[in-house]
Amino acid sequence: MKRICLFLIAFTLLLAGCNSNKVKVRGKVIGLQGTVKLLAEMPGQQGLVILAQQDVTDGNIDLETEALQIPARVWVDVAGKNTLEFILDSKDQIWIQGKIKFPDQIEVKGSGLDMEYAKLKKMFKEKYEGPIEPIDKAIKKIMEKPKRSKEEEVLLGVHQLQRQRYIRARAKYVKNLIEVNPTMELSLFLLQDELKDSLDLQRELFKKLEIANKESNVYKTTAEKLQ
Repeated sequence: MKRICLFLIAFTLLLAGCNSNKVKVRGKVIGLQGTVKLLAEMPGQQGLVILAQQDVTDGNIDLETEALQIPARVWVDVAGKNTLEFILDSKDQIWIQGKIKFPDQIEVKGSGLDMEYAKLKKMFKEKYEGPIEPIDKAIKKIMEKPKRSKEEEVLLGVHQLQRQRYIRARAKYVKNLIEVNPTMELSLFLLQDELKDSLDLQRELFKKLEIANKESNVYKTTAEKLQ
């Protein structure tokens, strides 16, 4: 009987732990002394909201909040030295690491969605942003001239058309990616970031999504923005 009681107590504690809404962001930043803040956009509120704050004296970061329903886009302000933006998709696997003397090298690990998004961003940079860079330089060079010849005006128009082609191609790729992945939570982040210039298209695609977790922070904040 005693064993059964102990088992029931342990099982109850396990269930309580599984059902906890507490989300943790931890880490170790060598040399860090200062205030660290966890911020996010919250449903029904304007701007970024501080969800947790810690005065760090030994480099150890331990932020906790029960206000978030993951996945969510969050920001961590590291003592004003750097602000880390990432997708929080785990209750206790996120880890921040680095050295405060190299704030730009402080990194976040443990987010599967953030890793997937990073791969997409790398592809966008190689396929679209990279080719646009020399076009932008050519446009800037012509625009800076106080007087432009007819040939330069024509060339300027050509460059601007080239630039628009890459922008449209990127938007089309993202639209297709969202349409073929209606259940993918990453589609919500793509919708907000990549198609922000077309509210009608955002609304159209959002209606097609079949996201199971409609209680998540990212789902609710996206829905509010598209009302």
